[in-house]
Amino acid sequence: MRDSRPLPGGDDVSLPSLAEVEHSDWPSLQRMCETLGLNPRGRSAVVRMRVADYVRHRAHPPSWRPAREHQAALLTRLGHPDLAERVWESTIQLEAPAPWVGLGHAQLAGGFLAEAAKSFGRAAQMGDPSGELHRAETLAAGGDYQGAVGACEAYLTTHARDLRGLLMKSTFLARSGFEEEAIKVLHTAAELHPEVPLLKRTLGIALLRSGHHAAAADALQEAALREPKGIDAQVDRGAALLLAGRTREAIGVLRETLETDPTRADALNNLGVAYLAMGRPKSAAVNLERAAKHRESPRILLNLGKVMEDAHEPAEAVRAYDQVLKLRAKDPEAVAGRKRLGVPSKSRRSPRKGTAKSPKKATRTVRRKTVPSTEAPPS
Repeated sequence: MRDSRPLPGGDDVSLPSLAEVEHSDWPSLQRMCETLGLNPRGRSAVVRMRVADYVRHRAHPPSWRPAREHQAALLTRLGHPDLAERVWESTIQLEAPAPWVGLGHAQLAGGFLAEAAKSFGRAAQMGDPSGELHRAETLAAGGDYQGAVGACEAYLTTHARDLRGLLMKSTFLARSGFEEEAIKVLHTAAELHPEVPLLKRTLGIALLRSGHHAAAADALQEAALREPKGIDAQVDRGAALLLAGRTREAIGVLRETLETDPTRADALNNLGVAYLAMGRPKSAAVNLERAAKHRESPRILLNLGKVMEDAHEPAEAVRAYDQVLKLRAKDPEAVAGRKRLGVPSKSRRSPRKGTAKSPKKATRTVRRKTVPSTEAPPS
């Protein structure tokens, strides 16, 4: 006699959700146990946990498939802009600017700057004003800074107080050579957003680099008042005062800064330059040596070498210039300093035997120019 075939298992029982299990009353919980073939005996908490574990282990997670827009964005991030561009083109709809923005980013990642700028411009025409900022970044990436400024201005016509647009416009103006206009935009941004203390310091640094030392000192003083715990603005203010010729004020500001952080190499360098301008070469040398110990910067070492020349210590000056050449080969100032001190340049050819050495010329005492440092501190 043959074995009977296995009976069909029947339809799958629909499982209750975990929320239903959690909030069901005792009779409903018992019915769930009977339906699922579980033991309904025990305390209610134990039975509820029994049903919840059964549902948790047998419930299938909901299937998820990314939409076309998600696929295109992921393809752009994964480094496949050509595939992302095709997917974005399939999602374009009327009066929908988002696909145009995504398409522009894919084209930008693929290096097609002109097409990306057109896509961002199309998004701006369809009602997304941020498309103008994306277009500005694309134009600037291609070197068209004036076009980038124009795109920022088009965005700022409807968002005049937007900080991102103002800073982008200032940056592109500075890169295109219009430093004064860039400073004006930064000044406007600082007035519109007094809650951002970093703007005043950014304005002060821009004024300092453009040669407006007195105005930079005033802006950096206001930035220091807004950030009492930060000393970056104070260090920059000391450099601005020194370049403006207010040496005594610069010394006071820099010494106060070094009381808070005695390891700031840029403040030590600027203090050494200030002391040298006041006719105190020993104090200048001490501070420059401390600065060189904390940071091996060519600018600091060059200042130290020049101070040592003025102090008639040629060995220390040569050591500083040699250290500069290790960091930056063929530095013109270091090479010139070695020549002033009568040190011959290193040559690969060996000297011939029997040649008489030429007598060394006496070194002239010349006052060397030192330069304050406006470098940012190491992070």
